[in-house]
Amino acid sequence: MSPFFQKIKNSIYNNIFSLFLFVFILNIFYTLLVSSLVPAHASFVSATCQWDCFWYKEIVSYNYSAVPRLYDTNRLAQADWSFFPLYPWITQILTHFFHLSFEWSGLIINLFLWPSVITLSYKDVSKRIKSTNPILFSLFFLIYPFNIWYHSQYTESIYGFFLILLTIGSYNNNLLLSSLSSFFLSLSRPTGFITSCIIATLKAVQNIKKGLLSKSEILSDKNILCPLIIVAAGAGLALFILYLYHLTGDGLAFLHAERAWGKTGITSSFNVNYYRLHKGKIIFLIYFLMSLILLWKMRATKWRLNMLVTAGTLFLVCCSGLTSVERYIFSNPLVIEFLAFYAVQLGGKKRLFLFTLCAILNMLAMGLWLHHSHILI
Repeated sequence: MSPFFQKIKNSIYNNIFSLFLFVFILNIFYTLLVSSLVPAHASFVSATCQWDCFWYKEIVSYNYSAVPRLYDTNRLAQADWSFFPLYPWITQILTHFFHLSFEWSGLIINLFLWPSVITLSYKDVSKRIKSTNPILFSLFFLIYPFNIWYHSQYTESIYGFFLILLTIGSYNNNLLLSSLSSFFLSLSRPTGFITSCIIATLKAVQNIKKGLLSKSEILSDKNILCPLIIVAAGAGLALFILYLYHLTGDGLAFLHAERAWGKTGITSSFNVNYYRLHKGKIIFLIYFLMSLILLWKMRATKWRLNMLVTAGTLFLVCCSGLTSVERYIFSNPLVIEFLAFYAVQLGGKKRLFLFTLCAILNMLAMGLWLHHSHILI
């Protein structure tokens, strides 16, 4: 290896900002590559905007509606209250200041945040688990088959960004980083508050095991951190509740709106026979079974945080039906970093085969997504 490339490699290994630049550049090339898969009649930004993207676009354009849809035959009685506000609000600010379309603003946010998620995930694994190869670790994220929502106008990047920041802040006992991360995490998705509570509870249990609840330690940062995370996350959720109460008179409208999608609780939404007997839905049952296998593989003590967050997310998904389970579980950065860590640990030929397979499946998944396949939602 020439001295120039050796210097770049050393910089990537030793400097987190250099790693971010490396991943950012790779992601730009990756985006240009997958844009060749777009149908001839569409552009990349329009092809990536589908499903939830249309709801976010309407929120950015017209703000949240005060009443559900009463005259839309395709979305009768449905409302945008189920879509949490952080992503559309940030997109709205970007759209206003730079005079961009929603599609471009939403995509640009994710193109910047996705490399940040990858870089922070590497930092998280290196500090909390074990140091690994940053180049291969980052490459796995970029060719991972279920990363398609990070290249679309979805909340994955912003949710993943604050989730990893909260994880890093919690084990570093950083009060400011943890509280801000949990606040914004709760504003980004319905699962944000529960995820923050899981991380805070796990931290509290660890403190108890270490005997940090003595009188001399009771007011230490390590102990204050746990309730602070829950309070900050609750404040984020409460802000949206108060907004909905002011708008609709129903602070829990984001929950009640789920009924229009047939999501009425775990007993009625989690119907295995429904997914087993419908040809177009059985794929989500397969994704669910894959999620259970994943949780079993995560059972090691060092991956407990990843496992508990994933298990909590899976439970919430089951409460509202299995549709989109692949997005909520397999696009979670705590899941991807777990898979990436062990992928990098494989021997040369096995790793090459796995990375090649992931790259092929990723191109296939992106092609299906850009052509509006119902296999991925």
